[in-house]
Amino acid sequence: MVNIQDIYKMLNWKSSPETQSEGMDLARKVNDLSLLIQPHAEPSVWERCAEVLSEKSDDILEPYLYSLLDWLYDLNWPGALTILERLKVFSGKKLKKPFIAYYSMCVSNLNNEYGETQLEYLSELLDNEELKEELPNEIVEDLKKYYHASELCDDE
Repeated sequence: MVNIQDIYKMLNWKSSPETQSEGMDLARKVNDLSLLIQPHAEPSVWERCAEVLSEKSDDILEPYLYSLLDWLYDLNWPGALTILERLKVFSGKKLKKPFIAYYSMCVSNLNNEYGETQLEYLSELLDNEELKEELPNEIVEDLKKYYHASELCDDE
């Protein structure tokens, strides 16, 4: 039996493509998905972990939604964009409650330097039309202020 630390070593982007592929096959068999969500390992394994997680069904990922949303704290982190794209097609009904809880936490952080950035990143999930329909209008309207904000700044 292979332990999780061995899988992390295989998933490292410094490993050969063959070793990474083998590591992904082993990671797909991991039952506790929390071990693949921003694991306590080098960030160089996070992208492969995100890819494995993105293959999972909504039902399997549902218990981990808040942790997956937390991965969006910084879209520069390895795997964050992969998780973002997966959440954009996630069931809006299932994502609603954790999303609102995470949104509330982000709003409470508006006083720190990352608060608005967190809302900007979270606003990208407005691309999930089913989620957008599930959310209260005041949350959607608030997030629209942050939606693609960095692109607007680049155009100026």
